[in-house]
Amino acid sequence: MKSRGDIFDFTLGRRHAPTRDPVAAVKEAAQILCVQLRPEHLPADASAEISAFIDDFFGAINESVPLGVLQNDGHSLDVDWSVWICAVRESVGEVFSAYQAFVAGQGEKLPLGVSLGFARIAAQFVRWELVDRHVPDPDVWALLGQLFVESVDVEGVQASADDNGVVREYLRALAYQSAALDQLQQVGAVGVCRLVDLVLPFLAMRRGEAHGALYVVNPPTSPTPVRLSRSFAAPGWYFHPAGAAEFLAELHGQLIRGVLPPVLAGHDPRLLRDAALHLRRHWSARPPVRRFKRHLVDGQLLVVRGYVNVKGLFEARGEVANRAWLITDLSRGGVGALIYKEETQPVPEAGELLAFRPKDGVSWHLGVVRRVRFAKGDAEVGIETLSVRPELVRVDDGRVPVELFFCDPVQRGEAVRVIAPVGVLREGAPLFVNAEGRVSKLKQLEGSMAGQGFELRAYQVL
Repeated sequence: MKSRGDIFDFTLGRRHAPTRDPVAAVKEAAQILCVQLRPEHLPADASAEISAFIDDFFGAINESVPLGVLQNDGHSLDVDWSVWICAVRESVGEVFSAYQAFVAGQGEKLPLGVSLGFARIAAQFVRWELVDRHVPDPDVWALLGQLFVESVDVEGVQASADDNGVVREYLRALAYQSAALDQLQQVGAVGVCRLVDLVLPFLAMRRGEAHGALYVVNPPTSPTPVRLSRSFAAPGWYFHPAGAAEFLAELHGQLIRGVLPPVLAGHDPRLLRDAALHLRRHWSARPPVRRFKRHLVDGQLLVVRGYVNVKGLFEARGEVANRAWLITDLSRGGVGALIYKEETQPVPEAGELLAFRPKDGVSWHLGVVRRVRFAKGDAEVGIETLSVRPELVRVDDGRVPVELFFCDPVQRGEAVRVIAPVGVLREGAPLFVNAEGRVSKLKQLEGSMAGQGFELRAYQVL
């Protein structure tokens, strides 16, 4: 196992700027590997050749990563990101199918190198399905579980990346699954997966040890990983990420200070900083959990997307186009909705601001997209409610008056959350607002939230 120092002193792994169309490069690499996997192109014992072919394919993916330009809120301006991610997902799927066909002619007992190649491709299949906000095929989890069971020590109680290649790839796929990638913009999910690969030596699975675990999987009977709850207890292998905590804390601190380890050269430091924070939160002893019980309902949800359109809605500047999504569940904290695949408008990404209300409702609420994932072609969207009574309020920061969204009423001594376009609110500057016949001064508090084209900050009313 590499020590933390070894990883931070790594001088390899530099990524050079791609010199050709990233999508074409990935598709061509997949086509080449599919041809190479045909039996007539492989010797009897092809383990070494297969490993080299897969290395070339994964190398082509790494070399083709688009060099996106980021806004201040971390959102990529490079539209090629989503196109490239979709191309990678489809290409890995094609390679997985080709490898399945290759394995079908190998007999029941696969050579170790062939099993490892299968596990490597299956783990990447899981990765790119999740990055592209899809639910990985349960059959792929069943395959990975079968390979894991055949490779792990039957008497062992712990499995780690040091055990063997198949165990390492199974652990990698489980780590991707646990990383809450559906709560990120796609470009952010790519950064999180890069850090997952980096911290893999510090992760472990333990048989039957639920304390401190986040997920559990029992390959023979329940191959799809299940998130652990307090009331849940079952036989199987439990995923323990606590060993990566110190590493991620140190890495996060370095990225905040502007230090980029050589092993991460070529990656955007801001994305990596956010990725490290994301993993620290979701792999902590107290990861984010749903706070309120969901109630299954149905109905239509009217939605207006994006800060500019939402502001236009509240300013009543004529008719603002809205979409109708299907409500699937409600809670005190938000709404679950379904977007049918026939919907022509692009599916939102995590961090997008919305105004929404039931079709038979009256008041518009403010919310932010927290989760997006595809299942059977439709998109499942999780919306966190920011305010059930938002107001556009005219404020002054000493430069120029501007109208901003207030999520809470202005009451002396209380906190109020303010939503503004990125760059409008000055760090540390007070706001002045005329409310209920008097001018109130608002002092900025610690903590903020950045979304697509907007930020939310908290202030105390003095």
